[in-house]
Amino acid sequence: MGRLIRIGERLRWGEHASYWNHACIVSRVSKGIPYVIQADLKGVNEVPLSSTGEYVLVAPPEGVNVDEMMTFLKAQVGSSYGILSILCIALDLITWNAAPSLRRRGTWICSALVAESLRAGGWFIPESNYGDIYTVTPAQLWSTLIH
Repeated sequence: MGRLIRIGERLRWGEHASYWNHACIVSRVSKGIPYVIQADLKGVNEVPLSSTGEYVLVAPPEGVNVDEMMTFLKAQVGSSYGILSILCIALDLITWNAAPSLRRRGTWICSALVAESLRAGGWFIPESNYGDIYTVTPAQLWSTLIH
């Protein structure tokens, strides 16, 4: 899935935008092991941070209420993965947003889960920076958070 996300981002925005393929939030550290809440093909879950692959830790943007962000995020655990959202993003990447964006209620993709959790904590960024918050890609979210 990660490779497909990077290919789609490369088709749409070029090589520089195709590095990131996942987003998650560190929920706790237990016995030195960080745990993350993420949306993956199994749904929204809390798992130990994988020791494989490269990751970068980014602090929430200034002004985000971390308690509110985490309350929202934890309430999503058990939700389903947004397969329909991923399909719509794939169509958008290929057709340059000519296809309608659809999602099934109660489902999440990784980057939308992170973006909406940040928004629940008080984060506001104009949609012009990333498009629809529910179909934001990991690369779009990364770009928005670091600028």
